Amino acid sequence: MVLKTFLVFLLLGLILPLQAAELGYVTVKTQAPSNKEVKVHYRVPEDFKAEPGRLYRVLVIFGGRNSTGEGPVKGGMGFAEWADELQVFIVSPGFKDDDYWYPEKWSGKALFQALKEIKKKYPICDDALLFYGYSGGSQCANLFPAWKPELCCAWVSHACGVWHKPSKKMKNIPGLVTCGEADAGRYILSQNFVIESRKKGINILWKSFPNTPHDVPPDSVELARVFLKIHHEENINDLYPKKKSANTAKTAQQILFVGDDQEGRFWSVGSREIQYIEPEDRVEFSSRELAEAWGREVKSKWDKSVASK
Repeated sequence: MVLKTFLVFLLLGLILPLQAAELGYVTVKTQAPSNKEVKVHYRVPEDFKAEPGRLYRVLVIFGGRNSTGEGPVKGGMGFAEWADELQVFIVSPGFKDDDYWYPEKWSGKALFQALKEIKKKYPICDDALLFYGYSGGSQCANLFPAWKPELCCAWVSHACGVWHKPSKKMKNIPGLVTCGEADAGRYILSQNFVIESRKKGINILWKSFPNTPHDVPPDSVELARVFLKIHHEENINDLYPKKKSANTAKTAQQILFVGDDQEGRFWSVGSREIQYIEPEDRVEFSSRELAEAWGREVKSKWDKSVASK
C-alpha cells in the first residue's frame, strides 16, 4: 500500500509541471520627450508562492542602450535560472534616449513608480535592490545606486562608459566592475573609476577579460551571478520587515582573502604576499566562493606547512 501511494505521488510529480515564470509589464508615464509611456517589464520566479511575512528581492537589469526591457526578463542576460533558484524578481525598464542613465532627471522616478505598481500585485522588496547593467545599461547600474545608495543592496556594471564620481556615501554599497580589455575606451574609464574608488576606501571588485571586445563574456556573467547571490544572502533580513526593523545595522564581514588585480590571484588574509599588493590593485573577499569565481588561489610561500618541509 505504501509503495502504491509513493508511485502515485511520483507519477503526479512527473505529470504536473512546475508553475512557469510569469512575464508581465507595467506602463509608466513621464514628461521625457521620447519616453511619454515607458514599459517596465518584470519576471515572476518560476513556481513562485509567496511566504507570509516576507518580501522578495528585485534584480533590476538594464540591457544595452535603448533596451526594450523584454530580453532580460526572458533570460537574455543569463539571469533567469539564477532568479528562479533564489526566488528573485527580475525588473527591466524599456528606457529610450533622453539621458535615461541619469536617474535624477526622470528615469529614477519612473523606475520606482513601476516598482510601486508591481508591489501592488506581488510582495517585492523595493528598498534593497540589486542592479546589473551592460553597456548603456551599465551606466544606469552604477548611477542609480549612487543617486539612492540607501535603496541598493549591491550593483554590477559591465562595459561601462559613464560613471558616478566616487564618494564615501557608497562605501558600504558593494560594487562589481567588469570590462573587456579590447573594449579600450571603456576599459580605461572603468579601471580609473575603480582606482579612484579604492582611494576613498570603497572596496570595488574589478575584473577584466583579455582579448574581449564590447560584448558580455560568459565568465563575467557567472562572476556577477555569484557576486549578487552572496550579497543577496548576506542581507537576507532585508526581506523580513520585522527582522530588518529590529536590526538596522549591517554586520561587518570578516575578510578571508586578499587579491591582486594585476595578477588575478588571491591569498589567505594572513599570507605575507598581500603586504606587497599596491593599494590600487588590492581587493578583499569575505567569501571563498566569490574569490574563486574572481581569480586563482595561491598558497603562501611562507606558509608554515611549506617552510617546515
